[in-house]
Amino acid sequence: MRHFHRTAAAVVIAVSLLAPVASADETSWTGGHPLPPGTQVPFDPGYATQWRSYDVVKLGDPNFRNQDVRGVRVIGQFNQDSILCLENAKGGMWGCYVDGKEATELSYMPFGKVVTVDPLVNFFAPAIRFFLGIQARLGLSNLFAGSSQI
Repeated sequence: MRHFHRTAAAVVIAVSLLAPVASADETSWTGGHPLPPGTQVPFDPGYATQWRSYDVVKLGDPNFRNQDVRGVRVIGQFNQDSILCLENAKGGMWGCYVDGKEATELSYMPFGKVVTVDPLVNFFAPAIRFFLGIQARLGLSNLFAGSSQI
């Protein structure tokens, strides 16, 4: 029995020391994924901030307004499956960037951050922000959530 306690203690210590290493590559609390090695970033993020890759949910996708699906919502022309955003330890997700240029943030809805990189949508950004703001204030964010929520 004496050896059992020592062995059990050694196993617990080994598992607790290896656990942070195993969870380092997991999705963060904001939904961001670690960047692959060698990924180019626009600038050094600074204190308590890091670059993360976020999944893209495009307008027209049935999960666009689904709160359970993590990712950045993108309106307009965008041909990638992920987007580069800043993640702060306390403040959550910050600005998103594509090809070194900042994406235009349209709103932050209950289902996630809504951005665009399309110049045509960017032209209408003030009107889109207005309508998304009304939708959020009136609690209509799940109005068009899809057939799974009706």
